[in-house]
Amino acid sequence: MQFLKQVLVQDESQAASTVRTEDLPVNPLSHISISLRALNDTGTITNFTVLSALLGFITKVEVLFQGSAIISGSLDDLARLMAVLLSRGPMAPRITSVNNEIRGVTIIIPLGRRCFNPLECFPAVRRGELQLQITSGAATTGIDTVTLQIETVELLAAAPKQYMKATTISKTPSATGDHDVDLPIGNLLAGALLFGTTAPTTASWNASLGQLRLLVDNVEAYYARANWETLHGELALRCQANAQQSEHVHVSDVGAAYAQFQNTHLNAVNTDFLNNYAFLDLDPAKDDSYLLDTKGRARIHTRITADVADAIRIIPVELVAVAG
Repeated sequence: MQFLKQVLVQDESQAASTVRTEDLPVNPLSHISISLRALNDTGTITNFTVLSALLGFITKVEVLFQGSAIISGSLDDLARLMAVLLSRGPMAPRITSVNNEIRGVTIIIPLGRRCFNPLECFPAVRRGELQLQITSGAATTGIDTVTLQIETVELLAAAPKQYMKATTISKTPSATGDHDVDLPIGNLLAGALLFGTTAPTTASWNASLGQLRLLVDNVEAYYARANWETLHGELALRCQANAQQSEHVHVSDVGAAYAQFQNTHLNAVNTDFLNNYAFLDLDPAKDDSYLLDTKGRARIHTRITADVADAIRIIPVELVAVAG
């Protein structure tokens, strides 16, 4: 078995509010690495963030096979999905708040739940059938002069049995209380990334996804009832964000003149990298023994109890069998 790592895009400018499309390689594909590079725009020091500005600049990343999405989500969400599946958060070199100094982050977009797995990756295709599409949003406060590096890893002799599909489901309920979100059927389901606009904070335990149940053909399965706090806390079974990925402030007794927190050591986490995320895990042992086979089912859905009626996103992790 041999892998082949190639550069797809080398140091190309990515302007705000643009869409770029790149043809991906034809051999079986393990993963795509997207390195986002920028300069700090932190003349106003409070515009500095560790990852928020960098990730927020790319509003959508899609891997398209014959025009249909295999992977689809914001870079924000896919970075968290990567952390959950690969058990490690993104790498962000040069964490500095100094104006006009370089910043960057690398996000891995896997086509299987484990990189370099010849049995779970995207199969060989014809040229032009598999594409990567990246959409940038409006200019983001805190960074400018954004460039991209994109690299791919092919597994030359791989004969995959399946590949991973992960596309975003978005919903904003009209009221608090119970509401349902349907999940896709027809494939094996390994879990689902959950995002809620509101997470417990300050003096309130309210959350967009206060409680959650999973129903298979209208019968409770796997998750008869789970609280947001526990689902979020159990991310520790999958991964743990560290201070490198978290927004943070610095406590100082030097007075107001030092309130711009430009010292180099961390001592108080302000916003955790995974704060608004949880994972509905259907492969907790990581050995495929608990996967949910949705083939032949009439309906698979989550029943969510919303403490706050605001936007949620769910990214199911499906395993799609390779024909033949």
